[in-house]
Amino acid sequence: MSSFHINCGGRQETINGVTYDNDTDPASASMFFRSQRYYWAFSSTGNFINKGDGDYISTLNNTSILSMDNSQLYVNARISPISLTYYGFCLKNGTYTVKLHFAEIMFTGDKTYGNLGRRIFDIYIQGKLVLRDFNIADEAGGVGKEVIKSFRAVVTNSTLEIRFYWAGKGTTEIPSKGTYGPLISAISGKLYAFMMLLL
Repeated sequence: MSSFHINCGGRQETINGVTYDNDTDPASASMFFRSQRYYWAFSSTGNFINKGDGDYISTLNNTSILSMDNSQLYVNARISPISLTYYGFCLKNGTYTVKLHFAEIMFTGDKTYGNLGRRIFDIYIQGKLVLRDFNIADEAGGVGKEVIKSFRAVVTNSTLEIRFYWAGKGTTEIPSKGTYGPLISAISGKLYAFMMLLL
């Protein structure tokens, strides 16, 4: 494989001829899920603070108004209380362009209590910290707005790892208990250049 596309937390969608795979499987406090049809997986760890065992959530539906292009990628998102890691498998070795799609869909942009929430997390690609203290709403200029971050990543063992990690920063109970941790709307990875391995 030389590419993969995931609609994190949402159903399969086709955008400009590119199909983003369905990712609606529910997660638990400690889980590893591997897609049966596609060459990717995710793992999630942690329990949300001050939420009961029966209140665990792993995907979100938007509560803000979405007006961006390709909004179907941002209606849903996958979240995790501590660590959320996606893996691309069976990839050709080489340099990949990785695009991470975000939109803050849980907070509001009005003058209500829901406007006070702050989601802050770190992002690692292939074990390397690429963004520290990332705040979706700040980067996008408000809630319900998209922001796409693009990175280059080298694959040498046919696997690409993308990890989102909550380091204890931001709010935890606005607009409700357990509103924090990493959130991702969609992921795409595409081979940019082959790597010639010398034996």
